[in-house]
Amino acid sequence: MSSEQYLIDAATRHQVFIQRYAGGLSNQYQKALKKTYSEVLARLMENELTDIGAARLTQIRLDMEQILFNGYNAAKTELLLNLNEFATSEAAFSGQLLANGSATQFSVALPATQQIQTALSLNTFSPDNGKTLVNIETALNNFGTKKAANIRQVVKDGFLLGDTNAQIASKISDVEKITRAQADSLARTMTNHASNVARAETFNANNDVVTGYEWVATLDSRTTLTCSGRDGEIYSLSAENPKPPAHFNCRSTTVPVIDPEFDIGSSGKGTRQSKGAKGKERVSAKTTYGQWLKKQPADFQDEYFSKFQDGDIKAKLFRKGGLKIDKFTDVRGAEYSLSELKALNPLAFDVAKV
Repeated sequence: MSSEQYLIDAATRHQVFIQRYAGGLSNQYQKALKKTYSEVLARLMENELTDIGAARLTQIRLDMEQILFNGYNAAKTELLLNLNEFATSEAAFSGQLLANGSATQFSVALPATQQIQTALSLNTFSPDNGKTLVNIETALNNFGTKKAANIRQVVKDGFLLGDTNAQIASKISDVEKITRAQADSLARTMTNHASNVARAETFNANNDVVTGYEWVATLDSRTTLTCSGRDGEIYSLSAENPKPPAHFNCRSTTVPVIDPEFDIGSSGKGTRQSKGAKGKERVSAKTTYGQWLKKQPADFQDEYFSKFQDGDIKAKLFRKGGLKIDKFTDVRGAEYSLSELKALNPLAFDVAKV
């Protein structure tokens, strides 16, 4: 198999491990947050709010804010330590990936641990298609600040409405349920970010062999148009080029593009996992998301596009109009509106008769 096929095969198999590891980190993070909420509820129950004055309420709210601040900081610190350790191991994996995916043996350069940790603290990702950029610590701080503000508002509103402690506690529990889902998304996204930061640092350290990187998305119905459109795209090593995660819960990864001088040849075939209308199956590593989706039945394509605005029309444009999957988004990964699509691709609309 070629270097590209081998690398996609190995990287997509490894991505399964990353998802499992991310699930473990998510559980740890949520456990730490659950402990914080338990302490908040315990403080709440010390005094019935309907029986106290405004001054006493202020003290209770300050106590609860301190509990939330300490709890979110402790959870953040633990997660950051785990992500730094994980990123170091991911750099080692990326180095092995390079060594195995090259025909000529060479001494793989691994970035220093401190270099990886610095990159992890500084490198940003965009959760909203380029509108904003945040690093890991900022994302975690923003999350903690917003969730603490939610709890403060619940207590304040409950007091003003004359709710009992039990009623306020119930509302705090509702906030916690929402927090759990968001914390899971955050932890998983940060894990993917750490993996791709480590991979980029390793690619840059070996730029005499690596000429760029290829975006590799997940072949299933959950993949966004941003990632499906980028699947198979090749980028230079420039820091300005997009890298996963492209959004929260992004599962995309990257593989190095090897200088042809070091390519391992074309014998054999690499594969990548997919989950389409027939369930899980491995397809050729050369298969891009657009090619894979084209081979799925119409109802599967309709279901995929239904998650997006004007999905029924976009499905027809893809299936009948010949509009390629990467044409539905701009360079930032943001989806085009129908009017923008029509202005850019009028022939596709005519052919699809929409």
